[in-house]
Amino acid sequence: MSYEVYKFLHFICLFMFISGISASFLMENPPKIAKIMSGISSFIILVAGMGLLARTMPGEKWPGWIHAKITIWALIAILGPVLAKRLKSHRGLALIGILVLTFVAVGLAIYQPF
Repeated sequence: MSYEVYKFLHFICLFMFISGISASFLMENPPKIAKIMSGISSFIILVAGMGLLARTMPGEKWPGWIHAKITIWALIAILGPVLAKRLKSHRGLALIGILVLTFVAVGLAIYQPF
């Protein structure tokens, strides 16, 4: 697939993930489709991100910002659904934390600081 297709999938699934995880945090009984959507979109984000890396830096060693972004995304993808299910209070605060981590990951990709 082309770079543009990977980038499109990466962005669209990012929006789907944020929508699904937000519904899980903000609704008392979120629909099952929100949980499914956040899980599948998280996987596609990973696959599309790896496709982007393969297109832009084939065979090269990954810089530090990529390691940081993958770590942050793993935290978001694992902690998001767990916190949405287990927390009874402070759900809005946890969602803000998830969104801040997401913005940091996006910032790492845009600015590539290290």
